[in-house]
Amino acid sequence: MDNQLIAELLRDCLKYFFISFAASALFAPIMIELLYRFNQVRILKKTKLVSGESNELYMKIDHSEERNGTPNMGGILIWLIVPAIIAFTMDLSPLIRVFIIAFLLFGFWGFLDVFFTNTLRNNEKLRAMQESFEWRMGKLLLTIGLNVLVMILLKNTGLFGEISFGSFLTISVSPIVIGILSIISQFAIYTSELTDGIDGLLIGICMIMYSVFAIMLLVQGQYLFIPVIAIILGTLAVDLYFNIPPARFWNGGPGAMPLGFALFFIALVTNNIIPYFFIASVTWVIMFSSLLQIVSIRLFKKKIFKIAPLHHHFQAVGWPDYKVTMRFWLYTFVSSMLGLFISLVI
Repeated sequence: MDNQLIAELLRDCLKYFFISFAASALFAPIMIELLYRFNQVRILKKTKLVSGESNELYMKIDHSEERNGTPNMGGILIWLIVPAIIAFTMDLSPLIRVFIIAFLLFGFWGFLDVFFTNTLRNNEKLRAMQESFEWRMGKLLLTIGLNVLVMILLKNTGLFGEISFGSFLTISVSPIVIGILSIISQFAIYTSELTDGIDGLLIGICMIMYSVFAIMLLVQGQYLFIPVIAIILGTLAVDLYFNIPPARFWNGGPGAMPLGFALFFIALVTNNIIPYFFIASVTWVIMFSSLLQIVSIRLFKKKIFKIAPLHHHFQAVGWPDYKVTMRFWLYTFVSSMLGLFISLVI
């Protein structure tokens, strides 16, 4: 691709970025007002966790007394604006169509999850059911099922027959591979949900990860999803403005779930799975910290961290929120640079 064509691509991407930014900036205040009007706000109360412990420590590091009443479905901004701008401004290739369907699907699932939580907050029996192992397992299996559906749609485009892991391994996309990818995809979604725990943390991390992914795709000559990333970044810029402490809203499932899925999806269809795990490593570390805590408590009756996931542990040992957030941003930048380097050598 010559310099003139690259300049045209960058010009188009900047156009998509500013369209997305403007649409998000117009929509965000309206959305915030509607969330307040329909009482879609977080009200965290003292309660017992599944482990039998109180959530007092979490409430303390979360500053819940000051933050209760903040809208917790601000991710609607991401869920609605991103696919809308893609649909109205871009040529919809088969891969882009599947991307939009999946983005909307996981955003809607995240919306239902938070809406259900908000609706049940004053019903002790239903809240207890929501915290049960059976309920959580049911949600997990259903979400994996949604991932299977997306992978089947992707396979049916005829453009997703093989997956390459650098220059040393290529595998065919069989039903077993679809099942494995669906589970990994669900974990990618879950990593994003868990990371969305401090004002500005997830969105800052995502801006770094998606920006580096765009650079990587440009270097590789894979241009299809660069405009998509530009649209996502335009919305994230507005989202971060409202998510800077003290946050005007939290994203919750409607934003975190599609963001986690989208990066994995782009990595998958562009054969950048190995670089993805470096670039997104901070979110996976956060998820594994939570998993290790659960396993340790269940098997050994001991905690590894004061509170999981990892960013809450650092809050619990005395780091102020901004210190946790900015150091996690810094880690993400370095790991993303490493992922970019890996993509150039494998």
